[in-house]
Amino acid sequence: MTTTDTTDTTGTPDTTGTAGPTGTTCTADPTGTAGPGGVAAGPGARPVRLWTRDLGSCLHGTLATALIHDGHDPVTVLGAPWEFRRRPGAWSSEEYFFLAEPDSLARRLALHHPFESSWHRGEGLDDLREALAGGVLPIAAVDNFHLPFRPAFHDVHAAHLLVVYRITDTEVYVSDAQPPAFQGPIPVADFLASWGSLNPPDDADVFFSASPSGRRWLSTRMAGPVPKPDAAWVGHVIRENTARYRRGTTEPVQTGLAGLRHYLDQLCAVPPGGAAAAEALSELYVISWNIQAQSGLHAEFLRARAVEWQLPELAEAAAGVDAVAHGWTGVRMTGAHARVWDRQRPGELRRHATVLVRRLEAALDLLDLAADALSRRG
Repeated sequence: MTTTDTTDTTGTPDTTGTAGPTGTTCTADPTGTAGPGGVAAGPGARPVRLWTRDLGSCLHGTLATALIHDGHDPVTVLGAPWEFRRRPGAWSSEEYFFLAEPDSLARRLALHHPFESSWHRGEGLDDLREALAGGVLPIAAVDNFHLPFRPAFHDVHAAHLLVVYRITDTEVYVSDAQPPAFQGPIPVADFLASWGSLNPPDDADVFFSASPSGRRWLSTRMAGPVPKPDAAWVGHVIRENTARYRRGTTEPVQTGLAGLRHYLDQLCAVPPGGAAAAEALSELYVISWNIQAQSGLHAEFLRARAVEWQLPELAEAAAGVDAVAHGWTGVRMTGAHARVWDRQRPGELRRHATVLVRRLEAALDLLDLAADALSRRG
């Protein structure tokens, strides 16, 4: 992994918010002075966790930081669900897009937990200060163009998410695990410019520009009891996920295996070049990132239990789901190259799409075997 993991050196999930990739402390505040809820009061703020995965975006990373702050394991909460959903035309050019409707964003990403989120539109920093005073870590929608620590600073406009964990009169302390990882203060003026940016269309990033930040921010909370991740629960989760994939639909929302097949068939049928192809390929890159990220996280969730319980069937299922996650790479990158550099490879796109569907079919069969093994385990 490129940045902070959620385990200490023993492989035990760390919900304290202190362990780094080798059990070291990721310190945002050298004074260690924490206020109400552990954030934002006094001369310093409790450090929050930098969390990301190689296939992940800012969406899973920021939600994971919020979960860890509240004492929950993000691999269990965000890694238990696994699905494909697409509503034609319902997407936005943001790194953090995920089709959640009619649920909240957190609820859809954590189907097996009572995790909830709400979008807000801030008038100013006082809204974020109020959230911090109540123990909530605000997740702000921003534009990378105005963030001094991002490579895109004053170069490329792109929609992004980051966590705010402290605010002073002159600085806003932010946590952003997406490489290059950063945690610390930036000037208030830079934060406000990023948070309120119009994020205009930018040819240097056709996928994540043209989406105003709008001073939006996301709050999250665990709204009920958290299930115990024992063998019975994991087996139940697997069966729910596989059933959802197998009862897929093609309209109005494309879901599951049938929906994925239908979507990829439609995608590969679009004539190369032209406005329709550009729109279809832009949508592909945007919507598939967090679908791919969820697949990778689900594989990690299964793998962790397989190691804990020494269950070969679960390990094989994890490998099958991981193959699906990486199968998305060929589809996404072939589409991206066609969109950005006009490298039209319709035959190659079709081949990658076929491989992806076959890997999904194989993974579902392996998951059935894993669920049976968990049932026998009792």
